[in-house]
Amino acid sequence: MKELHEILKEPHITESTAKMMINPRTGVRQYVFKVGLSATKQEIKSAIESRFNVKVDSVNTLINRGKMKRVRTAVGKKSNWKKAYITLQAGNKIAEFEGV
Repeated sequence: MKELHEILKEPHITESTAKMMINPRTGVRQYVFKVGLSATKQEIKSAIESRFNVKVDSVNTLINRGKMKRVRTAVGKKSNWKKAYITLQAGNKIAEFEGV
């Protein structure tokens, strides 16, 4: 099995992901993390459950393709990265993200 730091890179906190952290009607919380490109949904689920001591309901992933960038005459490409949307079961929350 992969190491925890190979699966979970960092939380991806933006204005739109901060709004998704709690649904006021249902109380379900959803968090977004940058994860390793080769990480599977099962590995992400077990890593979140072991790291934060919560129960995960579902994991949705997507790969953000790197954009083409240009500096004067040189053209390059940013790397691809993977994002995981973690939905927790009702009543669970990650304490480190409270108040963000």
